[in-house]
Amino acid sequence: MIRIAKLTDYAMLILTILGKDLDISYNASQIAELSGINHPTVAKLLKQLLNAGILTSSRGSTGGYKLAFAPESLSVAKIIQILEGPLAITECNISKDLCAIATQCTIQPPWVQINKVIHSALENYKLSDLIMPNPGVPNVGAN
Repeated sequence: MIRIAKLTDYAMLILTILGKDLDISYNASQIAELSGINHPTVAKLLKQLLNAGILTSSRGSTGGYKLAFAPESLSVAKIIQILEGPLAITECNISKDLCAIATQCTIQPPWVQINKVIHSALENYKLSDLIMPNPGVPNVGAN
């Protein structure tokens, strides 16, 4: 089964909260309350997203976290890559050196094509598509 890690899923939820209104800063406690994710996990993910440059932060009583980009310019692929590393359905999609049978493998070329299709789909799906007012009806391609 292909699946993203739970922390990446949580990060997507946090980013959708921050992306709903770009004028509002949220602190970690507010995000934890709105998302239902425990505070230590939220704090860990906020730090990771801040270090990756996806978020900005400000201190003080009105401080908090905000998206550094418009939600329609941030692809799901980019978010996953920041949190999990390269998008690869098989190890040979990362590097042929990682596979002991790469030189004689006959299915490697189709896996490369499948990986490209998946990457393209995730690249075309934007954070704004996760925020949209009618969940379940993606706005893919409209951005």
